[in-house]
Amino acid sequence: MQGAIPHPKVASRLADQFVGLAADADDDDPRVLALAMQIEDATMLPFVIFTDDQGNFRTGYAGIGTAPRMLRALDDLDVPVD
Repeated sequence: MQGAIPHPKVASRLADQFVGLAADADDDDPRVLALAMQIEDATMLPFVIFTDDQGNFRTGYAGIGTAPRMLRALDDLDVPVD
């Protein structure tokens, strides 16, 4: 995720639509776990979870977070391109 989030094509799309949250996998928060359980094949960290403004699961994925993977998720969510 360290390379994906600051990528210019990702950062510009995230900035206007989302608030980032980094949760500690060793200090489980039941709200985050409930969201993570909705990711298909959630077996490898990190988990990337997108919610609506009420905290309801929209989409997510598990595993290595590359810029192309993050862009696909944003495309799936119809997040506009600047």
